[in-house]
Amino acid sequence: MKKKLTISLLTCFMLVTGLLLRQEIRAQRVDCFVIKAPVKQYDNVRKIGVLDFTGNRRAGSVLSDYIIADLLSESRGIEDLKSGFMGMGKKVEGVTYIKGFKTDMYTVVERSQIEQVLKEQRIGLSGLIDENTAAQVGKLLGLDVILIGDVEYDVKNEYPSSNYVGFDGKSKTTYCHVRSVTVQASLKIISVETAIIIGTETSRVSSQDKKCDEEKSSIATEEQLLNSCLKKSARTFVDYFTPGFQLMRYDLERIKLKELKKQADEASNFIENGNIDRALPLFYAIYEADSYNPKAAYNLAALYEMVGSFDEALEYYTIASNLEPANTLYTDGLHRAKSGVAIAGFLESIGRPLQKYEFNASTADLMAKRIKIKGKSSDRVEVRDLPVKNGKVIARVPGGLEFPMIEQKGEWFRIKLPDGKEGFVHRSDVN
Repeated sequence: MKKKLTISLLTCFMLVTGLLLRQEIRAQRVDCFVIKAPVKQYDNVRKIGVLDFTGNRRAGSVLSDYIIADLLSESRGIEDLKSGFMGMGKKVEGVTYIKGFKTDMYTVVERSQIEQVLKEQRIGLSGLIDENTAAQVGKLLGLDVILIGDVEYDVKNEYPSSNYVGFDGKSKTTYCHVRSVTVQASLKIISVETAIIIGTETSRVSSQDKKCDEEKSSIATEEQLLNSCLKKSARTFVDYFTPGFQLMRYDLERIKLKELKKQADEASNFIENGNIDRALPLFYAIYEADSYNPKAAYNLAALYEMVGSFDEALEYYTIASNLEPANTLYTDGLHRAKSGVAIAGFLESIGRPLQKYEFNASTADLMAKRIKIKGKSSDRVEVRDLPVKNGKVIARVPGGLEFPMIEQKGEWFRIKLPDGKEGFVHRSDVN
């Protein structure tokens, strides 16, 4: 197994529920922030400008601001998670294990620079800017693409009432106020070089609040609901052409594997504590012991995806899918891994490669073959500096313990001790 992994485009936060089934890997659910591939990927875009959206002037300016904010965000998509039953507990901060990936992919020209060019060139005085005009502005600012669009919104206020019988047996009436805002917006991505539309996206978002009786005065304002809708529209537009983060839920498969129950339990404990780098080699060992089991291949692929090693994730998702083609859990993972490989290549091409991850020594030990010393914990077995009977004794270890085996030399096994020292034990002292 490779000792280096490409670290993720992902951020993983784990909320795990585990059930220990007899002679099975504990079924676990892992909520993990991973990379979200854009709908369209533009390999030659580096510098972007955003014009105010037309239509409703007020909403257009706010929407443009939200788009710019999302483009400048380094961790777009990572949010706090709600814990507890049905999300009724405290919010838990989304934790990222990512190294080397940020979502601020482009240089974004300041709004003041665009406004200055519009003013100097007397462009857009009518309030309408077409593709050619937008490209003209973009060339003056040295942009690759410029974003334009339009936005409108509707507000609806309703005042429903309902009758009911109170505890005192009398008829009562509840008076409510329902306020809703619906935003419709469209985006165009204009190539500055050709003045051609190279991408389009639309968004329709609604937000509503309802308050009754004495709480009616605390109903959300039109502006609050509008801003909520505009923020969601901005996220839709930026996600259209820019990689970001999304929350992915993995349901790791249960695998009947009696002989590796100990490793399975250890892997589950590592995952529960958010220690993926120690869990992954154990899942690898489980796969090696049962390599024709699609569940084992899927679990290993999922762990590779979580740490951003998309080439390996693709390999094991492919194995799982080939073994069980009708399982959408496996085929969906396969599609994600293919997207991950493409995104990793894109980041490499723009000079923002992902950092590589190296297993630490303790993780490498987990991956090594292990041998078990004979005897009880009260017994002691001598560990020698050389693979000979008269070698110097460097340690005496209790029976029943397991140690990573580095190599075998004839009748002797070279093992690694907890303090980092290495020595030899005879075959007769090993189970």
